[in-house]
Amino acid sequence: MRMTRQWFATLAVAMGSISCGGDGGGDATGPGGNGQFRFTARIDGGSWASTAGVELVGVPVTQPGLYVLTGTQLGASGLTIILTLTNIPGPGTYPIGVGFTVAGGNALISSAAGGGWRTPQTGADGSITITTLTSSRMEGTFNFTATAFTGGATGTKTVTDGSFVLEVKPTGTVGPLPDNAGHKVTATLNGAAFNAAEAGGSYTASNTGILTVVGSNSTRSLALSLAGIPANATGTFALLNGSPSRTITMNSYNGTQVTGSYSSGVAGSSGSVVITSFTATRIKGTFTGTLGGTAGTTGTMTVTNGVFEIGRL
Repeated sequence: MRMTRQWFATLAVAMGSISCGGDGGGDATGPGGNGQFRFTARIDGGSWASTAGVELVGVPVTQPGLYVLTGTQLGASGLTIILTLTNIPGPGTYPIGVGFTVAGGNALISSAAGGGWRTPQTGADGSITITTLTSSRMEGTFNFTATAFTGGATGTKTVTDGSFVLEVKPTGTVGPLPDNAGHKVTATLNGAAFNAAEAGGSYTASNTGILTVVGSNSTRSLALSLAGIPANATGTFALLNGSPSRTITMNSYNGTQVTGSYSSGVAGSSGSVVITSFTATRIKGTFTGTLGGTAGTTGTMTVTNGVFEIGRL
């Protein structure tokens, strides 16, 4: 339920890209007229190639860092792939299975025969590597796993060997991605990798400064609440149960039910946050900790390799 609105937004963006793309004409030849544009993959081991999508009309760009790749293999049982990418500043490798607050994207597969599959938003449902990204061209590779979502779909769809060479078609002057766009929260939790599908944060200068950082995906959430952080300060700040209060909390979920809750506010917990960069547009840092169980949760949660980047609005 926490992801429903995001997926309605994904579908709305995708439908907008199809309608905008129609204005680009049907020229699939691209610069030089050699038919070089393509959008291909393997779905559950079978070959897939778009024959009615962005390889024909180009990738519409209406906002900085927002790219929607929509491709359909025509036929009675043809499949459509929609990759919605947000906060993309340039070439690089980005996670698939994240929302609009994180640099990366999500994926949707629909069938002409009915049914749809989506990335379950674990923060690590796949990846996309963009090797070329200019104002007129986009190239790269991708892979992801999508789970049944609607229309009687069952099981999963595994997409491998994804590849694209596409024309980029900005609408007007789009401009570069602002430095404060997109957030990131990652960590290792009791040895398991955590990558936030949604992330955010804020800094309030009152009361000697309060920094908050939050990140969540379909199975876990992580939050940092740090008081006593001076503006523009960098350095190491120990977690404290007193004043100023500095805590890390973590919850795990099974659907909408909380299955585990941990906090550095529990006696015997420890940890620290290192702020490595604090500017007018972005705050970056790392964190570690050992968190005690709360609300009936037993044992501890060891947090290592924590990294955050929060854009300031």
